[in-house]
Formats: sequence, structure tokens, C-alpha cells
Amino acid sequence: MQEDRFVDPRLQAREAMFQQLHLSTFETMGYARAIQQLVEESGCDIEADNTDLLQLLRDYEVTKNLSQISESHLEALCEQTDQLVKSKSIANANLAQLCAAASSALNHWRILSEIPVDLREKEQVTKALKEKFQHHMNTWEYILKDLL
Repeated sequence: MQEDRFVDPRLQAREAMFQQLHLSTFETMGYARAIQQLVEESGCDIEADNTDLLQLLRDYEVTKNLSQISESHLEALCEQTDQLVKSKSIANANLAQLCAAASSALNHWRILSEIPVDLREKEQVTKALKEKFQHHMNTWEYILKDLL
């Protein structure tokens, strides 16, 4: 027998956006994996014009600009990330990792922000999403600490 579950219509209305943000995170991880594989195979850093790196930089900028991070702990992380992107003082492969972690965390933040507040507090609705967000944010913070 199939279990019928009630899904809040407010979540259903946002489902297409949620799917797009999850797909974006999946694509981001694909670009990062391609760069990691290239570095492992060549034993060298990637070039600044690497298409996967350029895409990760674009993804980060777009995702950051679409995320409502004002007065959140993510604002400082974005400021630190922006400084490293502008400085061009780190290896391109490290920059790719940083942008991938930041974009993934920001995408999860955007999803969480779109969930109505009364549902956001319900563990059965957001537990896995909050865990993924925390994982990506921890990765982002770890990379920043390592690079600063």
C-alpha cells in the first residue's frame, strides 16, 4: 500500500525552484570534481582560463547576489571569499574549491530561506536540508581558514 503524505501547498509552489537549486549544487560539485581530477592527473594547478573554474566563479557571484545574506553569518564568509577571489593570491584549484563550497552553502541557504518559517522549524521538513547546509558551510569555513 502506498503511503499518502500531506505536502504543504506552500512547498509545492516552490518545488521547481528547489529542484533548480539542487541541480545547480549538483552541477557545481561536478565542476569541482573535474578540476580535482585534472589536478590529480597533471600534478599541476589549473590555468586561470579553465572553463570549469570560470563557471564556478560565475556560479558563486550569481548565487551570492541572489542570496539574502544581509546581517547573517554568511555575509562575513562572502566578504572573505570576495577578498581571496580579487587577490588572485591562491592556487586556481583552491579558488575552485572555495567557490564550489560557497555556492553549495549559499544554494542550501536559499532553499532554507524559501521555506515558510513555521515549516522551517519542523524537523521532518528541514532536518536533512539543514544538515547539508551545515556540511557545506563547514567546508566553506574550513577552506577559508586554510587559505587566509
